[in-house]
Amino acid sequence: MSARRFALFAALALFIAFIAVNVTANSWFRSWRLDLTENHLYSLSPGTQQTLDALTEPVEIKLYYSRDAARTAPQLQTYAGRVREMLQTFQARSHGRVRFVEVDVEAYSEQEDDAVEAGIEPVRPTQDGDPIYFGLAGANAIDDKVGIPYLDPQREAFLEYEITRLIFELEHPERTSVALITSLPIDPAAASASTQLGGAAPQSVFATEMGRLMDVTKLAPDFTTIPDVDVLAIIHPGTLTQQQLYAIDQFILRKGRAFIALDPASLLAQQSGGGFDPFNPVAPAPVSSNLPQLMERWGVSMAPTVVLDLENALPVQVQDPQTGQPAQAPQPLFFSVPAEEGHLDRSDLMTAWLRRGVNFGLSGGLTVAQRDGVTIQPLARTSGRTMRLPAEAAMSRPTPYDILRIWPPSGGRVETIALRLSGNLDTAFPNGAPAAEAAAVPTEGEQPLPEPSSATSPPPATPPTGPAQPPAPLTRSATPAQIVIVSDADFLADDFYIDPRNGAPGADNASFALNAIDVLGGSDALVSLRSRAPSLRRMELVDNMERDAERRIRDRQEELQGELQETEARLAELQARGRGSGFFSGDLGAELTPEENTEIERFRARVIEVRTELRNSERDLRSDIERLQAAVVFINVWLAPLLVAGAGLFLFWRRQRRGSARR
Repeated sequence: MSARRFALFAALALFIAFIAVNVTANSWFRSWRLDLTENHLYSLSPGTQQTLDALTEPVEIKLYYSRDAARTAPQLQTYAGRVREMLQTFQARSHGRVRFVEVDVEAYSEQEDDAVEAGIEPVRPTQDGDPIYFGLAGANAIDDKVGIPYLDPQREAFLEYEITRLIFELEHPERTSVALITSLPIDPAAASASTQLGGAAPQSVFATEMGRLMDVTKLAPDFTTIPDVDVLAIIHPGTLTQQQLYAIDQFILRKGRAFIALDPASLLAQQSGGGFDPFNPVAPAPVSSNLPQLMERWGVSMAPTVVLDLENALPVQVQDPQTGQPAQAPQPLFFSVPAEEGHLDRSDLMTAWLRRGVNFGLSGGLTVAQRDGVTIQPLARTSGRTMRLPAEAAMSRPTPYDILRIWPPSGGRVETIALRLSGNLDTAFPNGAPAAEAAAVPTEGEQPLPEPSSATSPPPATPPTGPAQPPAPLTRSATPAQIVIVSDADFLADDFYIDPRNGAPGADNASFALNAIDVLGGSDALVSLRSRAPSLRRMELVDNMERDAERRIRDRQEELQGELQETEARLAELQARGRGSGFFSGDLGAELTPEENTEIERFRARVIEVRTELRNSERDLRSDIERLQAAVVFINVWLAPLLVAGAGLFLFWRRQRRGSARR
C-alpha cells in the first residue's frame, strides 16, 4: 500500500473514530466533566452536590431568556452562556432530579405571558428597545414555585449559591424560623400593624424586612427555654440569668446557628425606654451588652471600650469652635466599613455582594483567641487609623475636635467589628444546668398570689400525662456551629444608614444582617458555599502592559499639563495688562508693546500645540492598548494552534520520509 493511500485510510479511520467517541460520550458520559479553569468555574461545590443528592423529588428549572432582544447587550449574552452552562452542570450532576428547560421569550408571545406569570422582570437597555427577560423559575412535583426575577451579571459570583438556594427552597418551602432575644424596641411581628391607623409604633427597616421574610418569635423577658427554630438572633440582650444563658448555650450546641449583635455603648438603648430585666420589666434597657461567659468558651471577647476609626469617619454637623458657625466634620465615633477587600470579606456570601459598605457607631472591638476545632473569619474590619475610648467617655459624645486633640500621633491597629465563627464548641456549663433562681420577693404594696387550694380545685377530667422530657444536656456541639458576632447593635437603627429625606439606604446595614440570618437559616450545604470569581476575567499580561504604557504616557502628560498651566497663566497676565480703558476698553493690544503682542501670539500657539499633544497622547495610549490586546489574542487564539498543527504535519512528513527511505 502506498504512503498516500495509507494516509487517506488513516485519516478516514480517525474521522470515524472521532464521530464514534463523541456519540458515545454524549450518550453515556454526559455527566462527566473536566474543569481546567483556574477558579473551577464549571465545577460544583461539595455543598451544592450535597443539596442535589438530598433531593427527594424532581425539580424543573426554566431559564426565561430573550435571545433576539439580548443581541444589543453583549455582556448579557456572555453571562447567559455562563448561566446556561451552570444549569446544564446542575442537570448532569443531579442524576435526573433536576431538569433544565430554556424558554426563548419574544415580545408579544405566549412565552412572554408565561414569563410575566412566573414573576420574571424585564429590563430595557434602551427606551425604544424590546424588553429583555432573563430570569429563573423553579417548580417541584407538588407545584411549589420559587424564582429569580432577574439574573444580574453583577452578581455572577453568587450564581451557584442562588441556584442552589432555589433548589433548596423547593425541597424545603417553609420560611426561615427565628427566635429573637433583644432589649431594644425591635418587634418584627408589629411591622404589619405599624402601617395601619392606630397600630403599633413604626418599626425599623430591619425589623420590617425581617418580619416580612422570616417567621420570627420574640421571646419574653423571662424566657427559660428556646423553641426549635432555625436561627437564634440575640440583639443587645438585657441582663440574662444563668438559666437563660444555659438555654442559649444548649441551643447553640444543639442547632449551631446564631446571629449575635452586642454593644458596649448603645445609643438606641439609651434613647429607648424599653426593659428586658425579667425581675424589673419597666427598667430602661442597659446601654451595654455582652456574653462573656459564653464567648470566652468560643475564643472571642469584647472589652468595654469603643473603637474609633479616623480614616473612614462619617461626617456630622457640628459647631466650628473658631467661627461658631455650623460645619461638617468627620466623627471617628461613627465610621463606615467600605465594601472593599481588606474591610468587608469579599468571599463570604454574607458580605461579598454588599456594595455600599456598612455604617457603625460607638462600636466595640472583637478580640480572638485560638480554640481547637474552631475557625474564626473576620467579616468587617476597620482601617489601621484607630483608637479606643472607654464606653462611658464615648457615651458623652465628644466632638470631633475633642477627639482629634487626644488622638495619638502614631499607632492604631485594624479592629474586627464582625466575624463568623465555625466549628465544634464546648459548653460554658461543664458542671451541668445551673440551679433554679429564687423567685422575686414581692415589694411593699404587692400581695403574693394565693396558693391553689386542693379543696376548691376540681379533679382533672383525664389523668395528667406529665411534662415532656427535656433533651439530654450537651457538653459538645452536636452540629458544627455557625455563629455571626457583631460588636454593635446600633447599626440596625435607621438613623445609621437611611437618608431621612427620601428613605433610601446609604449603606447596606440591614442587608448585611438579613443576609447573615438568611444564610445561617439554610442547610449545612448552603452555609458552606462561598462566592466565586467571575468568569469574565481580563488577561493579566494585557493588564500589565496597559499599566506600563499608561505610566509612560501619563508622565509625559503631567509635564505637558505643567507647561500648559504656566503658559496659560502667563497669557492671562498679559491679557489682563492689555485690556485698555476708556475709548480703548476691550482692545487687547491697546496698552501692549509689539513685543508683548508677539509673545501673546506665541503663547496662544503653544497652548494649541500642548493641547494637541495631550489629545494625541490619549489616542496613542488607546492605540497601544488595542495593539497589545490584538497581539495577545493572536498569540493565544491563532499562533499556538498553528504551531501545534505545523509541528504535527512536520512529524508526519518526517515519518513518511523515513518509511520511504527504508523501502
